Amino acid sequence: MTGREGQRADWGRDERYQQLVELAPDAILIHDGERIVLANASAVRLAGATHRSQLVGLPIDTFLDPPYLKAVQTQLTDSVSPAELAPPVRDTFRRLDGSAVEVEVRAVAFMDRGRPSAHLVIRDITERLAVEQAVRQAQEHVQQAQKMESVGALAGGVAHEINNMVQVVLGFSDFLVRDSRLPEECLTDVREIMRAAERAAVVTRQLLAFSRRAVRRPEVVDLGAAVRDAEPVVRRLLGEGRRLVVVADAAPRVWADPGQLQQVIINLALNARDAMAAGSTLTITATEIDLPAGTAAADGVAIPAGRYGALRVCDTGAGIDAAIQGRIFEPFFTTKPAGQGTGLGLAAAHGVLAQNSGYITVASAPGQGATFTVYLPVLPADLVERPREPPRDGAAAAPAGATILVVDDEPAVRAIAARILKRAGFRVLQAPDGAGALELVERHGPPETVLTDVMMPGISGAELARRLKERWPGLPIVFMSGYSAEELHRQGATASEGDLIQKPFMPDALVASVAAALSRAAVGGS
Repeated sequence: MTGREGQRADWGRDERYQQLVELAPDAILIHDGERIVLANASAVRLAGATHRSQLVGLPIDTFLDPPYLKAVQTQLTDSVSPAELAPPVRDTFRRLDGSAVEVEVRAVAFMDRGRPSAHLVIRDITERLAVEQAVRQAQEHVQQAQKMESVGALAGGVAHEINNMVQVVLGFSDFLVRDSRLPEECLTDVREIMRAAERAAVVTRQLLAFSRRAVRRPEVVDLGAAVRDAEPVVRRLLGEGRRLVVVADAAPRVWADPGQLQQVIINLALNARDAMAAGSTLTITATEIDLPAGTAAADGVAIPAGRYGALRVCDTGAGIDAAIQGRIFEPFFTTKPAGQGTGLGLAAAHGVLAQNSGYITVASAPGQGATFTVYLPVLPADLVERPREPPRDGAAAAPAGATILVVDDEPAVRAIAARILKRAGFRVLQAPDGAGALELVERHGPPETVLTDVMMPGISGAELARRLKERWPGLPIVFMSGYSAEELHRQGATASEGDLIQKPFMPDALVASVAAALSRAAVGGS
């Protein structure tokens, strides 16, 4: 090959090299220790420039502040192989308009015309960081959901056990209050015991609501009417120093448990009250809206687009710092002083809404108050207009002296239920568990109805009901539990809401539940 041919080959290789550099997707800069001497098209775009002349000749610290360049120069001074690739380094690239881009930089040291220089490959990692952040958030959401599920299961179990103890306190206190032999001076003490037990029952209901295991009796609810019904209670809770504004002219119909919905309204109002100084205003609004896609609930779950009844509770209080907004629905989390809050109000509201296919969002900032918005799906018109079946008067048709089998592994709870039913005129048999109940039935035949706890060792209430129903399909079964009908279904019991009484129960409620079950059985068998 002649010298001229070799020169043309060198030029060809140089042209191909320049083309490769120019077309590279990553930004490439050559720096000679003092200034930029080469910039490819990607570098021009990354810098927000229109021509490479806007970059060439500028010092590198116009765009980067890379201490790794000194390491590159040290490589050359120490005669380290110029082909050795330095590890990638995270940096911030400053664009000509002053904005910044997160980048990853790789530097290669080489000699250019006798000068130590650096070949910089700069990759925009904005999208990668966004993906990594989304993955982290998804993982955190899953971990949070798993943690809340575990805490919810624990809370539900604790509430169930406490309810048994509260049932004992309320049951025997009621017996004392009704006992004419009790001195009048002792009545006040017993009533205080009952009030304390009732407050404990409120806490356990909140625990069950948070854990989504609370008893639920859904029906068609006018959201505006629900707000108006809660208004007198909320006014009393706020006191005279705070103003309440209610805007509930809209009447979206939703499918929810009205008692649970009232609990949500009151819990949100209590939460707002504690953040409001005298002279502040609480505004509660009920309206109907079309919610677009892309709205996220407070727990990060995407709310499906659609028609919703929206309940807004907006206060002019202290507001909530962004750093703790992600924790306010956690059970037992509270910013209130010790003894002034259980930290269950918002957690219970969140659990109730999850149980009723609803969602909640929060918007707040320190000094700007807080707005909690509850979303419940609006019912289609054909479901709203469907006539409801009139309730039956179960007590009126209850057979006098009917035999009731009471089954509960807690002796005190079993004794209370038996005593209440005996006082109401029923004949009562008792069994400490499912196995004992089956033995009694084998000896005495089936009773008119069975009242059983659900969570029992050995043969559970659900299994007991299944075995009895196999032999006597028409035998009415009433379950006692602190759990919802949905939870009973998960346990294997097929009770309807009408065959479930929530612990702790009062005497009249227990008698009414048993009488209603007997009445339904009589109507079904006639």
